[in-house]
Amino acid sequence: MNESNVKITIGCLLHDIGKVLYRYNDRRNHSVSGTGFLKDVCKIYDKDIWEQVNFHHGKLLKSSNVSKDSFAYISYIADNISASIDRRDKYDGTGGFVRNLPLESIFNILNGNNQNFKYRCTLMDTDKIQYPTEEDIQYTESFYNSCIQRIKEALKSIEYNNSYSNSMLEILESCLSFVPSSTSTAERADISLFDHVKMTAGFGNCIYNYLKENNIVDYKSYLFENAEKFYNEKAFIIYSMDISGIQDFIYTITSKGALKSLRARSFYIELLMEYMTDEILEMTGLCRTNLIYCGGGHAYILLDNTDRTKKAIIDFEKSMNKFFIDNFSTALYIAGGMAECSANDLKNVPKGSYSNIFKTISNMISKSKSMRYNAEDILKLNNSNEFNSTRECKICKRTDNLNRDDICYICDRLNKFSIKIQEKPFFVVVDNNKTNDGLPLPSNRFLVAESKEELLIRIKNKESYVRAYCKNERYTGLNIASKLWVGDYKNGDTFEDLANNSKGIKRLAVLRADIDNLGKAFVNGFDNVENNNKYVTISRTATFSRKLALFFKLNINNILKNRDCNIISKSENPKRNIAIVYSGGDDVFVVGAWNDVIEFAVDLNTAFSKFSQNTLTLSAGIGIYPSKYPISAMAKETGYLEEYSKSYENKNAVTIFDETGTYNWNEFKNSVLNEKYKCISEFFDDSGNERGKSFIYNLLEYIRNSQEKINIPRFAYTLARLEPSNRKGNEKSIEKYNKFAKNMFNWIKNDTDRKQLITAIYLYVYSIRSEEE
Repeated sequence: MNESNVKITIGCLLHDIGKVLYRYNDRRNHSVSGTGFLKDVCKIYDKDIWEQVNFHHGKLLKSSNVSKDSFAYISYIADNISASIDRRDKYDGTGGFVRNLPLESIFNILNGNNQNFKYRCTLMDTDKIQYPTEEDIQYTESFYNSCIQRIKEALKSIEYNNSYSNSMLEILESCLSFVPSSTSTAERADISLFDHVKMTAGFGNCIYNYLKENNIVDYKSYLFENAEKFYNEKAFIIYSMDISGIQDFIYTITSKGALKSLRARSFYIELLMEYMTDEILEMTGLCRTNLIYCGGGHAYILLDNTDRTKKAIIDFEKSMNKFFIDNFSTALYIAGGMAECSANDLKNVPKGSYSNIFKTISNMISKSKSMRYNAEDILKLNNSNEFNSTRECKICKRTDNLNRDDICYICDRLNKFSIKIQEKPFFVVVDNNKTNDGLPLPSNRFLVAESKEELLIRIKNKESYVRAYCKNERYTGLNIASKLWVGDYKNGDTFEDLANNSKGIKRLAVLRADIDNLGKAFVNGFDNVENNNKYVTISRTATFSRKLALFFKLNINNILKNRDCNIISKSENPKRNIAIVYSGGDDVFVVGAWNDVIEFAVDLNTAFSKFSQNTLTLSAGIGIYPSKYPISAMAKETGYLEEYSKSYENKNAVTIFDETGTYNWNEFKNSVLNEKYKCISEFFDDSGNERGKSFIYNLLEYIRNSQEKINIPRFAYTLARLEPSNRKGNEKSIEKYNKFAKNMFNWIKNDTDRKQLITAIYLYVYSIRSEEE
């Protein structure tokens, strides 16, 4: 960013800091107190910056004597655009401001929902899940004081220039994510102050770039006196990019150490997406204030509608796909799409204009995917030496760039990198590869992993440093691009380790899950004819996206560290024997001890339902395999199971073992596990009878073939043989048997119960079966 963009970023990000001061103990107008904060605390005396804070409201700006090219006019209209997009009147609003008003949940109005859940006041500094609640929540002065104190301390460590713009964003995210932007009782308070100032800065920078290209210097006339006209001007672009081929790249491997390789590949793709996001932002003179969403191989970015930006997009996509061809042939590809839009379009004026933005983008991406390569690309691919080799990589099976051990250079570097992912907190983009183990990035750059001390030395010595990313921790500093929330939980180094920690038979399970109808929710989730679609806005889409990213990239680690469902494992250890292979966007792929994976699937769905207030659902597939089964086959087969769940009525389902084992989540949790598995487990575990295994096998055989009439009396006979003797002191055993036998007889008569019973018995057999059996 140039100096003007930096000043606009700082001014817009801090334009509402006075609101936090007001809700603590400063009763002055928040523009006045915010300006004092900039000068007294931040030591910012630059008029271009503090004017944006002091005069971002029309009444004060109108009576000011600022110059006609003051950035205050930009922050004014950027704030208005952002505010008009996120602050929509409630039907039951009565007006007035309440200082202790809590942040409302974005899920209150998603997918036709109509609730009034709130968040507790908190700073965002752990992976603990912040669930919305119906409780009466009031924010306190002490909470706002903690926000101010943390901001004060953090700002001391940064400089107000381009190299620290993303650091300021990180500071505000940690402090203001659960602070409501508006405390008006007449408005929805479901947009945080962080999301509001971030969008304001994003709009502000786009507006500045747009005006600059069009040689407009009279901001007062263009943005203040003729604001209504500007709201209809196509000054913005929503740009989206999508990486194709991710799943094949991650899962098409066969080798020892597959778990480490999978996690390294997944992390590499995540870093590639973050890197590409920063590249397009840098090429267009912007920063991460303009990032709407990044995850799962997708990104949405707010850009300015200028010829310079459009050329940058073309150059960017060409450069990225050249990198993919050079390093991965046709395995990976980036497709982009964009739509020009106005401020009014982004708040769905006229009605339908907002969804049309995403339809345009989607159509462009689909077209790009169907016409991937031009003649030059095809010629280059055909002339490559990929098919001239008689050797292939032991890991990924590609046939070019192999070393003496028959491992391609990408897999070789990923193997080395896999260890560092867990050990090193910083992932650094550099201009050279002296150690020869950096992962390749576009523009002839490389990704290396370093400790904090190694990074500080690199920055001090100016050793080819471009930018750095940190994982699951917040740092501020020179060109720290972003912290990356990463689902990186691991409790086992190999598939064998995980399988050996299973209960009963030593088997792995793979869970694949994703959100049902997420694309529809992303574009149309806030549609509601009853309120005339008034909440269909970019700010709600951005807030919604950020919430989901936090859940699947950060909160998932907390779920895995704190088991809840424990009906199979019966373990006192809260930590699951599981490793996350991938979690981001709307996709989850984990592998682990079979019993832990099944229970975690229940925990994940329970937590997600609570987190999203039942406005969204998950569908999942669970496959169980020997530890040496090829991971590519596990991924493919579990993907099929996930598809069975997706085809289930209303989705919201899990499929286990095969296509006959598909259940609604509540049915699986309550009827399969908590009812039938529990009944079987309690009876046989407590009996102490070694004959239990053979009896359960026989019962399973008769139930599976119950359509043959002869098997019903056989089933009854086998149950009768389990009846305890009618002697004194055996009353409890007899009572338990009678309950068990009655349940079994009732369940075998009903198709639904019988299906659930078969699955429950399978699971119980796995829990008691030894490897030899």
